[in-house]
Amino acid sequence: MNVKKGFTLIELVVAMAIFFIIIAVAFTSISRFYLVRTFYDQQMDLQQNFLYAMDKLSDDLRQATLGGASTIKKPEDKAMEETLEFYGSDGDLITYDLESKDGGKTSAIYRKDNVTTQPITEDMHQLVKLYFIRQGGRIIAIIVGKATYMGTTNTVSFTSLIYSRNYLPGG
Repeated sequence: MNVKKGFTLIELVVAMAIFFIIIAVAFTSISRFYLVRTFYDQQMDLQQNFLYAMDKLSDDLRQATLGGASTIKKPEDKAMEETLEFYGSDGDLITYDLESKDGGKTSAIYRKDNVTTQPITEDMHQLVKLYFIRQGGRIIAIIVGKATYMGTTNTVSFTSLIYSRNYLPGG
């Protein structure tokens, strides 16, 4: 009796088909994981930059002194603007706003005073808008960003309430 050992062509084709199905499922799962991770990384970058900027802004406002009748110059009371201006601890005017240095591809939140202009956040393509809303000594800072998930761009926003301790009403 002569018995040949090995696989038949049909067994080989079936085994390869099962192998390719397993590889396709694994590849799809891994690529979906990286898409979700990229979306959350974009959101986390925005949030970390926003939190750092708000910490810096809060510190500046806590140390602010009165310049004229009121610490906060802009936005006016019960108004919303893209720029925040107030008098710092040395009496200099400090400005926070969103600027782009490369034709609109990326933006960063900048802090300006009479001596320096420095970015507070990284230059990011995710930063879209920055708003400040003021009511009395309270300032609400809103950053609007964008994050892309599976080819769709979603709008993301973060908000922070900041109190100015040196606010004089009617100033």
